[in-house]
Amino acid sequence: MAIKTGEEYLDFLRETKPNVYMLGEKVENIWDDPRFESTMKIVSQNHDFAFEAANKDVAAVQSPLVNEPIRRLSTHLQTTMEDSLLKLDLTRDIANRRFCAWCGSNIQTLLWAVTWETDQKHGTKYHENMKRFAELMQKNDWDSSLGKMDAKGDRSVRPSKQQNYPGVRVVKRDAKGITVSGCKVHTSYGPCTPIISVLPCRAMTEEDKDFAVAFWARTDTPGITLIAKPSPNVEHIDMPMQCPMSSAFGIVEGATFFEDVFIPWDQVLLCGEWDMAALFPYYFGTIQRQSKCSCLAGHSDLVAGIAALVADVNGVLNKSHIQDKLTHCMQMAEIAQGCAFGAAAAGKMHPSGVFMPDPLKANAGLNYIKELTGEHIQMLHDIGGGIIVTMPTARDYQNPKLKKLLDVTLAGNQKYTTEERMRALYLCRELSSTEFTGYYMGWGVNASGSPHTGHILVRSHYDLEYRIGIAKEWAGIGESSEWPGHNKGAKDWAGN
Repeated sequence: MAIKTGEEYLDFLRETKPNVYMLGEKVENIWDDPRFESTMKIVSQNHDFAFEAANKDVAAVQSPLVNEPIRRLSTHLQTTMEDSLLKLDLTRDIANRRFCAWCGSNIQTLLWAVTWETDQKHGTKYHENMKRFAELMQKNDWDSSLGKMDAKGDRSVRPSKQQNYPGVRVVKRDAKGITVSGCKVHTSYGPCTPIISVLPCRAMTEEDKDFAVAFWARTDTPGITLIAKPSPNVEHIDMPMQCPMSSAFGIVEGATFFEDVFIPWDQVLLCGEWDMAALFPYYFGTIQRQSKCSCLAGHSDLVAGIAALVADVNGVLNKSHIQDKLTHCMQMAEIAQGCAFGAAAAGKMHPSGVFMPDPLKANAGLNYIKELTGEHIQMLHDIGGGIIVTMPTARDYQNPKLKKLLDVTLAGNQKYTTEERMRALYLCRELSSTEFTGYYMGWGVNASGSPHTGHILVRSHYDLEYRIGIAKEWAGIGESSEWPGHNKGAKDWAGN
């Protein structure tokens, strides 16, 4: 069986030796460093998830490439609408219960599509490389971090026009492969994955062709350096009552530097075909943002549950204004998930054999829920009250003398003990008023691309000219003043 348990996968990871720095110092062995423990825990849980009785029938799927079960969210190539819908349900559930579903299969699917298109246009062999890469990912049950976002330097100047553009570029080509240098930022999970998948993040011109490069590499390849930022749990691992989320898990973020890194040709997925570079962010903005709709739907579910629990321990759950706020949060979740499902229903088969969701609905849905992320934080403060900011620490409560005072002072709804109320308030506090809040906002606002890029994609796919034509018919402007839709030259209503 290709799928590894969490412990089996961690045993495999311990054989890798990535070059990692944290807080200005080289980390000699990340596998024994407590600052990476929570990230490894998430990585491990994502493997174990496929073995849980409630999930395994959906989380695992038979692969036609390797003829073995593989993990749907990690390495499966999405080939049907049903694939898309099942992935979305899984994503929402995991994001609710474990915060991050880590949909690596999206990257595999978009790489499959783009390499196929590139070969069709340029006669290259990148799709054969991609097929071998997909087989390796599935056969070995690998996870891959994503190197997509270049460090951009002066954003007003194109890459080729900057003297020291910091993004990843090709510096040498020979018969054996290419050599690359530059930096990719936002490489979540990077040190705790054996593979990094690198792809362009923008459209290119012919002058930018050295930056039009995609490939995969092992994270411990000579010349690769990861500068990791500690997850927000570093100071709170031993504080599970006060910091239930941070003490349980966190994601190591960072930047990945390539310093004259050699990549064999069979690992190259694009090299110089500048006119194809824009397809990578385009398909990313379609399939990943569809998943992000479901991810943020899961986060809305999480916030609704926390807010309702806090309202209950405070004794106000049945108040009408509280119910209105909770209902709004529920609607956020369902609208976001509905847009994700709608993007699947309106999706199409790509000629390479993978299934792509509708970009208009995926981006519109994600823009909607992204722009409401701040409301989650405001609602938690509103329902939780000022106590979530001013309440004593868990260590105060663990002092026997102070506990007697706090048991009386911080009591709430009588069906809960004071400790239970404090635990609920600490959970609310962590998501709404700690360093973890910044991570929550970052995942909500910028993960899977900024809101502005989503706006651009919506505008580019929405047929506004057709709607203007309908408005002209209503107004009696132009060739026809007939009832809308009855003009012989009008576009058919269905499928517009």
